[in-house]
Amino acid sequence: MDLFFHFPPDLFGLLVDTIPRLNKSKKDLLLFFESTGVPSVYLKEYYNLLNTNNSQFKKFNVTREVLEVLNRETDKMLGVRRKLLQRVIEFDSFEMCYANDKDRAKANVADIQKLVKLKDTVTKYENYLSSERNQKIQNKNEEIEKISKNKNRYIELLEQFEALFSNNNPQERGKKLEIILNQIFKYFRIGIKEDFVIYDEETGKNYEQIDGVIEINHYLTLLEMKWEKNSIGADKIGRFMSRLLVRRNVDGIIISYSSYTETAIITAKEALSISVIALVDLKDIYDVLKQEKDLLTYFTYLIQNVKLYKSPKPVINIAELPNIDFQLYG
Repeated sequence: MDLFFHFPPDLFGLLVDTIPRLNKSKKDLLLFFESTGVPSVYLKEYYNLLNTNNSQFKKFNVTREVLEVLNRETDKMLGVRRKLLQRVIEFDSFEMCYANDKDRAKANVADIQKLVKLKDTVTKYENYLSSERNQKIQNKNEEIEKISKNKNRYIELLEQFEALFSNNNPQERGKKLEIILNQIFKYFRIGIKEDFVIYDEETGKNYEQIDGVIEINHYLTLLEMKWEKNSIGADKIGRFMSRLLVRRNVDGIIISYSSYTETAIITAKEALSISVIALVDLKDIYDVLKQEKDLLTYFTYLIQNVKLYKSPKPVINIAELPNIDFQLYG
């Protein structure tokens, strides 16, 4: 407990035994209380007693009664108790005390100083623990809020992705697929650049369009996103490969709603001797997201398996992927 907020019993007893010894006369005692800010209304009866019946004025009794009043008025008398205690622990004019009170007064003041120092240390430690505990609670609440916010954003992206499957406008659906997937890649902190177009410097015509760029295993990876009725054929694999060949140390991933023809897979496999290309079904991306699995890990395993097994379309066990860490992504 704060010593200034309330005098505990051990300190209260010491103050009752000390203050009368520090003040030689009865009037000095009342002046001491006045100097610490005790309101005159609390001292009026003792001044009357001093003037009318001096023999009944007992310094120790008066001290006890005044301190009891100060203790009861916890908030109102906080400043007074603070000043009173400060005056006692700073007292050093013991030559002004009665001879038979001097040693006792010195000893009491020393005990009060130790007690205040000890209590102050304990209070500071308790405040430290309380502050640390409150900080942990605050950090935990912030973590929960962050996770909730990230989870809500994820659900929003997933719902937008799912809505594509009911969109019957092929052109609009294809454009939205690029936008939503790039937002999802950004959510997982692998998105480097959304779709962009490269123009011929001389003619100003569009000669190359990239659907997006992500980073996997510290390698830039070009993306091609297709939502077509028929399976992707070898011709489109070849055109995508031509974009990879003019870029050094750049991998490539094609994501297709309608999967790939057998010749497309063969073409991609043959191309692995000169570049890294992975073929992904859009359904696999959806399954990863629907099961709340880590998309970064999925792509990491995908590229690793493509390189290790020389297969452009390896099978990834989605169920074994780690779950999304909503504290990390968002």
